Amino acid sequence: MDPGSIIMNANVLLAAAVAFLAGIVSFASPCVVPLVPGYLSYMSGLSGVELREGGGSRLRVAGGGVLFTLGFAIPFTLLGVTAARLLFLLQGRGWQVVLGLIVAGFGLAATGLLPFDILRRERRISDTAIDRGLLGALPLGFVFGVGWTPCIGPSLAAIFALAAAATGGSVARGGLLAFVYSLGLGLPFIAIGLLFHTAGGTLGFLRRNARGLQIGGGVMLTMVGLLIATGVWQALITRLLPLISGFETAL
Repeated sequence: MDPGSIIMNANVLLAAAVAFLAGIVSFASPCVVPLVPGYLSYMSGLSGVELREGGGSRLRVAGGGVLFTLGFAIPFTLLGVTAARLLFLLQGRGWQVVLGLIVAGFGLAATGLLPFDILRRERRISDTAIDRGLLGALPLGFVFGVGWTPCIGPSLAAIFALAAAATGGSVARGGLLAFVYSLGLGLPFIAIGLLFHTAGGTLGFLRRNARGLQIGGGVMLTMVGLLIATGVWQALITRLLPLISGFETAL
């Protein structure tokens, strides 16, 4: 494999790790964690008591969780494909600086520490017409994604900018990063649902520390943006090349 392809693959792998972590942090945000029991009940069609009992209901929870995740992964991935191409049109002299600063700016917005909240206003589409249970899980996920609930918007926008900066404007790779972010956001829903009868402590921990996790995730995205803008990201990729090359040779 030529060095250019290896560098691009290393870029995508590192960016995918950031996207997955950003998805997990979005799940743990103050705007999502308190809604988890309600979403789990709605997507599975089970009551809170049935969720706590577990047992035979786990298959419904897993199925509902997968459909729910696919529901918001579809619009997120399509947006990632579009953003990777459109933002890459900024390429030219200093394009990495511009995209890096865009990532850093949205990362800072994701911390919730900015004095304005334009990006954090909720845009929710009504879900009252969606059926409870597995039949409604997919459209419920789509509404969840398109609604751009608070806390998710800035992080997702930062991932879109990261997709343009780290994938060379590749449509497929841009969509991949957005899909990986969706997995980071969706897999905790499934895991918590399957272990709901023993997950009370985990949910309690997330509720108590949601603000700190949100700030930490925003700071991570801000730092990634600054690394891209200053060229340190590319230098880090270059240092990782021997490791990436050895891994691909082993495969």
